[in-house]
Amino acid sequence: MIFKHTTRADAPIMARAIVSTCRQGGWQNPIQAQFLKIIFHALMSYECDFDTLEPISLNEFSQTMPDPYKRNEVLDLMLATELLCTSISPEIADGINSWAEHLGVDNNGLALIRDLSKKLTAKAQQDFYRSNYFYSADLESTDFAKLDAKYGLISTMMTVEESQEVAARYENLQYCAPCSLGKGLWDFYKKRSFSFPGVMGGINEEVAHHDWIHVLTDYDSDAIGEIEVAAFSVMATQSEDAVMNFLGCLSIFQGGLLKTIVAGAPHLGHELEVVNGPERIAIALDRGKQVKIDLVHGINFFDYANEPLEGLRREWNIPPKPTYPK
Repeated sequence: MIFKHTTRADAPIMARAIVSTCRQGGWQNPIQAQFLKIIFHALMSYECDFDTLEPISLNEFSQTMPDPYKRNEVLDLMLATELLCTSISPEIADGINSWAEHLGVDNNGLALIRDLSKKLTAKAQQDFYRSNYFYSADLESTDFAKLDAKYGLISTMMTVEESQEVAARYENLQYCAPCSLGKGLWDFYKKRSFSFPGVMGGINEEVAHHDWIHVLTDYDSDAIGEIEVAAFSVMATQSEDAVMNFLGCLSIFQGGLLKTIVAGAPHLGHELEVVNGPERIAIALDRGKQVKIDLVHGINFFDYANEPLEGLRREWNIPPKPTYPK
């Protein structure tokens, strides 16, 4: 997880560790230092210059931070920092993996960054789509093993066999009360001409879970909106699987290295390189951190479909989304 076990007191050593692995010979992309500065300020109230900050040795870090959960969070941030880049040095990927091995950290993102650094795109897709929380939900479905065997990786995300029953369940959300969560989801799909789960060409029900979070957070379905939802979600759950989704979104939409299997035009990256891009991700992380319940696992949003959207936001302590300059 990110910023769940680490505290403000840990910030200086965390920052130095990230610099040690990811700033070798200088940052690959200026957005890395910008991203870190904004994230550490927003989430840990810590200020430093990531361009000049002194690195730390692996031995010193391991002695100073023995907690395995905190170590894993530092590895998550190393991975996030590097996945902002449009190319990943094999040396840096190997360095992060070496730190993880020495520290005894088992992190699913390590295979992802290693394979992306070697330009093993198809292998990286397997790393990502079979390690995030959508896949964990897929595995809970009694039909998924059969679909996976028949259709392969695409079945982790998309509707691969039509289901009128599933499609009708979503279509019937149009009859929910005005300004309810369910009506909000129905409007979200119709406004964008999205197909519902159960309809060929639509995502599957497990992936549709994150669209309810789009509605609750008022984040759009554009590239930066997808990163915002992933950032919000990683803080609004106790699940480790959500971290992989956040890491993958950074690479798909900012780094442009990981290729999505969802239909549509390929993403070329650089989506955070807009006005207030990193700030928006920091705000999303902070909004998710304030939520009172787990919005990723153990919740069926259909149970709340008729509830007023604003009432749920208040009950679950979802802060309002700020207005951003155009």
